[in-house]
Amino acid sequence: MNAGNRYENLRVALVREEPLVAVPRDWDELELQAHWFAGDFGREFATTTGQTVRIVQFGVWNREAGPDFAEAAVSFDNGEAVSGRIEIDLEARDWERHGHATNPDYESVVLHIFTRPGGAEFFTRTAQHRLVPQVLLDLSKLNGDLAPSLPEARIGRCAGPLRDLPDEKVREVLLGAAQFRLRRKAGLLARLAELHGPDEALFQALAATLGYKSNLYPRKTAEVEWPQLLCNSGGISPR
Repeated sequence: MNAGNRYENLRVALVREEPLVAVPRDWDELELQAHWFAGDFGREFATTTGQTVRIVQFGVWNREAGPDFAEAAVSFDNGEAVSGRIEIDLEARDWERHGHATNPDYESVVLHIFTRPGGAEFFTRTAQHRLVPQVLLDLSKLNGDLAPSLPEARIGRCAGPLRDLPDEKVREVLLGAAQFRLRRKAGLLARLAELHGPDEALFQALAATLGYKSNLYPRKTAEVEWPQLLCNSGGISPR
């Protein structure tokens, strides 16, 4: 072992620098969503108004636009579970700052989670002026977790039906699913090429593959603002 390696081992084993000032961990929303979905905060909570809350079903993690978790189920004061969506923000006022209060996609939110209440009291309301229960998340439940990678989310709903199938049958199901998705994507690409030409179709397909599917289309020209293009059938021409 050379001197450099010996020093590294000595430094790791015996020398540990302590920070002069303890700084709280600054979590980002994606980390919080992952810990929430993994159940690291538990299932039992209390709203800011004192209601008891139990998460019956964490729902489906939405990685697209809209509320963070869909198809969730929440019980208030030991009542019957209410189905809806859950939104997680860093601050209570992010609901208004991010435009959720006027966005109809957030009308079905049944629980608003945040980690910082802010200086003033903020209410969570929907576009129909419905008050949404709020929960102030206790970050100390993570016990100072500094793991460099995000915790794994719960396995998908296909895991149950596939768990007890023989390996050959699982491969058959996965191959069939892959072929279905390939045919579907080929059909969409052919439709794009028919509407916009092969070059534009290739550009949009590459943009979507690279993660830009929400921003495929130019929103403005020098003089005219283009309308939002609908894409159930692969898009429509702006002209």
